[in-house]
Amino acid sequence: MQHLQINNLTFKYQDTDIFTNLNLSFEPFSWNCIVGNNGSGKTTLLKLIAKKIKPESGNIVGNDLVYYCEQNLDKTPDGFEEFIYTFNSKTFRLKELLHIQDEWFYRWETLSYGEKKRVQIAIALYQEIDVLLLDEPTNHLDYKSKNIVLEALKSFRGIGILVSHDRELLNSLCTNTVIIKNQNVYSYKSGYDTAIKELNQYRSLLQKENENTNKELKKLQKNIQTQKEKVSLSKSRLSKKSIDKSDKDTKEKINLAKLTGKDKNDSKLVSTFSKKYEEQISKRNNIDKEFEKGIKIENNISKKDLFSFYLEEGSLKLSQEKILYYPSLTINSTDKIAIVGDNGVGKSSFLKYIISKIDLNNNYLYLPQEIEENQIKKLYEQIASFDNDKKGLLYTLVRRLSSNPKNLLENRFASPGEIRKLFIAKALLENISLIILDEPTNHMDIDSIEALEKALVVYDKALIVVSHDKTFIKNLNLEVWNVLKTDDKNFFITK
Repeated sequence: MQHLQINNLTFKYQDTDIFTNLNLSFEPFSWNCIVGNNGSGKTTLLKLIAKKIKPESGNIVGNDLVYYCEQNLDKTPDGFEEFIYTFNSKTFRLKELLHIQDEWFYRWETLSYGEKKRVQIAIALYQEIDVLLLDEPTNHLDYKSKNIVLEALKSFRGIGILVSHDRELLNSLCTNTVIIKNQNVYSYKSGYDTAIKELNQYRSLLQKENENTNKELKKLQKNIQTQKEKVSLSKSRLSKKSIDKSDKDTKEKINLAKLTGKDKNDSKLVSTFSKKYEEQISKRNNIDKEFEKGIKIENNISKKDLFSFYLEEGSLKLSQEKILYYPSLTINSTDKIAIVGDNGVGKSSFLKYIISKIDLNNNYLYLPQEIEENQIKKLYEQIASFDNDKKGLLYTLVRRLSSNPKNLLENRFASPGEIRKLFIAKALLENISLIILDEPTNHMDIDSIEALEKALVVYDKALIVVSHDKTFIKNLNLEVWNVLKTDDKNFFITK
């Protein structure tokens, strides 16, 4: 098996440069991750390797036998029929490895996203390929499905490349990391966490070099200005216009100064300093500005408006046959809770049940997994009514959540992840007493997730989160309520 080699690749989309003279190499028998902000070109790079799209120039070598697992699973994956009608040790092993039931193949439309993803990966691993490409393989998956997918991917013997915002998956699987940041591509022979540390150290070094260069530029600017003033003064002194015609001695001195070149020395120095200035400009590193992340809002909520909640032990009917049992539960004004569990055990239903029991006079934010259009419309109408000072504060909060505030506030059709950040920024600005988030990281890139973590970790009010993102839960130090099942009809919450 040969290396996968990307050579001097250039790709444009609607006259916008995505990659320019890109060079990358992926080793055989390795797992590699590609990370970066939404819209940075991660999926585009996968599609280029998969030969779904063509570059403007350059080439890719070693991608003859490739399978691409895309995010969208509305249609059955390539190779679906061959897989389901092949009965040999390999298909049996893959079905067992990925916990796939034969009856799934005959009801594709009714399968959950996680079940479809497991079938897609089984089909991919069945192919005789050298390169396996995956775009967000664990998005929307619960803990159980994530672990099943992880173990299956570890069995692949080839070049694996995945795009994901799942930091646990990246650190568990990948030994090489490609980071796309502001049209710059950085490659590291290390896992995700280590690669990010290395990139931050490199960027800090570049910023320090830029600071030193800027100090030198200020000195040179001052020297240039001083010499220009000397030149101007010298020209004035060497002018004979204001000298009396009979003052021969003064005229002789001026002629002597011109003859010896004293009038030219200052001009030469201006030229010398200007040249040095241009040299220093060329040394300055092209590094994008990093905006500060993390948010701290002044606490201006009265005690009577703070959130507190108590639920006596009881049960919630999830459907005609399914029941969720819960113990007595208390949430105080600064508690931070994570509700976790496999898909289908009633987490979102229980979240809505809690909301139905609270009375906060709308002093809370609830963001479901899918935000309705009327909610978005109302949000933008409310923001439009803000005065300039309040809009300015909102701009700052949006930027600290790793978004461009101007683009986001002027575009109602932004991505789901961006819209979520706008809702959260407004909630933090208004210092509400409770934030409820259902799978908040599903539509966000890693940079946005980490910015959200920094904001929520200092949010000193009540927070309730439903999430499958273990790293997110750990970094926020959330108290975990686990939803488990006794059987297919009975579920219960443990603390």
